[in-house]
Amino acid sequence: MENRDYFKSPDQLLKELGIAAPDEIDIEAIAFYCKATVRYRPLTGCAARIVGNGNSAIITVDSGSPRARQRFSAAHELGHWMYDRGKASLSCQEAQFIKDWSASNPEVRANRYASGLLLPVSLFVPLAKGIRVLDFTAVRSLAQTFTTSLTATAIRFVEYGPLPAMLVCYGDEGREWFVRAPSIPDQLWPSGKPEKNTLALQLLNSDAERELIGEVPARAWFDHPSAGRHYIQEHSFRPRIGWVLSLLWWKDERMLIELEEFEETKASRRSDDRMEE
Repeated sequence: MENRDYFKSPDQLLKELGIAAPDEIDIEAIAFYCKATVRYRPLTGCAARIVGNGNSAIITVDSGSPRARQRFSAAHELGHWMYDRGKASLSCQEAQFIKDWSASNPEVRANRYASGLLLPVSLFVPLAKGIRVLDFTAVRSLAQTFTTSLTATAIRFVEYGPLPAMLVCYGDEGREWFVRAPSIPDQLWPSGKPEKNTLALQLLNSDAERELIGEVPARAWFDHPSAGRHYIQEHSFRPRIGWVLSLLWWKDERMLIELEEFEETKASRRSDDRMEE
């Protein structure tokens, strides 16, 4: 890694500033500590931008955005200030806060930095561990506590929460990204496009509905023998036209148990075949 004396990870910043509770995460104060001033102005064409000059920067955030989005935008730009200092000024679209959560590029790094800063694991996990029914209502409650976006909070819950879950993002061209809980086997991939019998497809085809929740056949989501006769909980939400976020939760974990048994049997057969060669 480059020698960047100015770089501070989210955990470093929280520790140096003595932040120990969600309501102490003052993004403007944190940015100022990093020599970046956050200001709010009406913006068109982007949600936020950053302009650096030497060791200081100005982060401009759209004053018309909701507070949770403003905070995430500011933290996102601070991520650019840490990772991309010395490069051209950056302007970030609102859609990037929804679609850029996979692969490896500056926008994904900035999103992940913002998530680490606004939703620190040390504060998030204790609050998430008591949740026993997973849907966007539960996610919104956590998002309200941390004053963060629904997308970032849902990703944090899937990755660090106590329940077996997956979050999938679809755009007009199909699946943009997905994240799975550590308890979900790597062999389980959601469909490339919303399929029949999924609530996600209903939302993409509907002009009226913005979110749908219910139990759906697992095979509508996963092309795996273990999906078979099982069902999963789906809560799909459309944050904007052409985009759908689908939160999937295994209330009944028998499918996951069968999947593991299936993969173990398949691996054993492969091993036996190699031994016979």
